[in-house]
Amino acid sequence: MNLADNLKNTAERFPERTAGVFYDRRISYEQLYRDVSRFAYALGGMDVGPGTRVALVSPNTPDYCVGFYGALAAGAEVVAVNPLYTPREMEYIFRDSNVTHVIVNPMFEESAKEAIRERSIRVIYSDAMGDPAKPDIKKLIASAGGEAAPANRAPQDTALIVYTNAYNGYYMGACLTHEGLIFDAEACKTVSATVEEDAFFTVIPLFHAFSATVNMNLPILVGGKIVFHEMFKEERVIEDLEKERVSIFAAVPTVFRRLLEKFGSAGKDYSWVKAFVPGGATMPVKLIEDFSAAFNANMYEGYGITECGPVTTSNPIYKRESKPGSVGQPLEGVRVRFVSPDGRILPPGERGELAVSGKNVMSGYLNRPEETAKFVKDGWFYTGDEAWQDEEGYVYLTGHVRRLILVGGFNVYPEEVERLLMERPEVQSCRVYGIPDVSLGEKVMAEATLKPGVNADAGELRKYLRSMLAAYKTPRRVEIIG
Repeated sequence: MNLADNLKNTAERFPERTAGVFYDRRISYEQLYRDVSRFAYALGGMDVGPGTRVALVSPNTPDYCVGFYGALAAGAEVVAVNPLYTPREMEYIFRDSNVTHVIVNPMFEESAKEAIRERSIRVIYSDAMGDPAKPDIKKLIASAGGEAAPANRAPQDTALIVYTNAYNGYYMGACLTHEGLIFDAEACKTVSATVEEDAFFTVIPLFHAFSATVNMNLPILVGGKIVFHEMFKEERVIEDLEKERVSIFAAVPTVFRRLLEKFGSAGKDYSWVKAFVPGGATMPVKLIEDFSAAFNANMYEGYGITECGPVTTSNPIYKRESKPGSVGQPLEGVRVRFVSPDGRILPPGERGELAVSGKNVMSGYLNRPEETAKFVKDGWFYTGDEAWQDEEGYVYLTGHVRRLILVGGFNVYPEEVERLLMERPEVQSCRVYGIPDVSLGEKVMAEATLKPGVNADAGELRKYLRSMLAAYKTPRRVEIIG
C-alpha cells in the first residue's frame, strides 16, 4: 500500500487527462506520473527510501506535487513545512523529524539553509530557476536512469508528518499513515460525489493538511484537474475559476471573505460550481449567507483537524444539502462522540469535547508516546474542540476545550508564544490570547508583566517575537501591564 499508488492507477486510467494547470503550463496524468516515477528513481540513488524523511518547503506548484508523490513513491516519509516559517521554526522541525533531504523552492532557500546550518541534510531545489549549479527536480528527472514504481508500504506506515498542537509550547509532528490518507481521500470522494471531470482550486497552501487532502490527494484519486495558485490574488482566482471551470473550491474563510468584498457586487453567478468548501476555521453563518447570495453559490461547510487526516465531517455535497451553522455529518467510516470533562459520553444535544475514531486518525505524534497517550485514548482522538450533535447527526462547533487562536485558518497555540516571551529576562509573566478580527477571524495579542525594577519596550518585545515566529503567530500588539 502506498498513497502514490493512487497516482499510478489514475495515470493508467486517464493518461491524457489534465492533471495540473499552472499559469499557461498544463501537465497530463501520464506526464505527472512519469515525472514522479523518475524522481523517485533518482531519490533512490540518493539513499532516499523506507526509514528516511524528506522535508518539503515550497509553495503550490506542480513541482510540489512531484516532490510529494516522488518521495512517497521512493518509500520515504514527507515532512510538510510552512515555507513562511522563520529559520528557527524550520530548524526545530528538521531536527525533531531528523530529515535527510529538503526539497526547497529558491524563494525560501535562505531560511531553509540557515535552518540546516551544520546538519548533514541534502538540499534539492523544486525549481532551480535557471541556475545550472543548483540540483533541482527537473535535472534529476532528466538524468534519472529509470523509473520506480511506488514502494510497497504497510498500511500503518507513516506517509506524511505535519507539525501541529503546541499545547506544551513545542509543536509536535502528527504522523498520518498511507492507509489513513487513502481512507480520507476516498471518504471525501463519497461525500462530494467527485468525478474525473471535476476541477479543484488549490489556493490555500498544500503544506496544510486540509489542502493536501482535498486539493491534491482527492483529485489525484479520481482523475480531476488541479489548478495551482502559489499565492492568493483575487483577480487571478476569479479568472481561473471561470476559465478552468473549477467545480470544487476548498479554502479558508478568509479567502471567501476577500472574494466577497472585492467581487460581491459584480453580479457574478457561480451556481455551476459544485461546491465552495470552507475549512480550516469556522465560517460565520452571516458570511456563508452573504457569499451564497452574492454569487448564487453552493457552499458546504466541513470540519477537520490535522491529526485526523484531516477531514472528519462535511455537509453532504452529494445530497445537495447543507445546514448553515453546522459542519456536517461524520464522513463514511468515521465515528464521533462528545465527552464531558469527567469522561461521560454525552447524548445528542449536549456539548462536550469532540472525539474522533476511524482509519483517518494519526498513528501518533512523532517521538512523543506520552503526549500521544494524552490525546489518543482507546482509539479515540480527543480534538480539544467543543461541539454537539443534533438528532440527524449534524455536528455544531461551539468553542475550544484547549487554548487555540485561529488566524486566517492557521492554528496559533498561545503556549508557544508565551514560552518565547518567558525566555526574555525582563518578563516575569505573560498571557497570549486572541481577539475577533473581521478579516482573519482572530488576531493574536499579548500582555507581559515585567520583573520588579526592570524596564522593557513593548515594541522591542514584539520585534523579538517576530524574529522567532512566522508573521501570523506574532502578536499584533504586546502590552506591558502592572
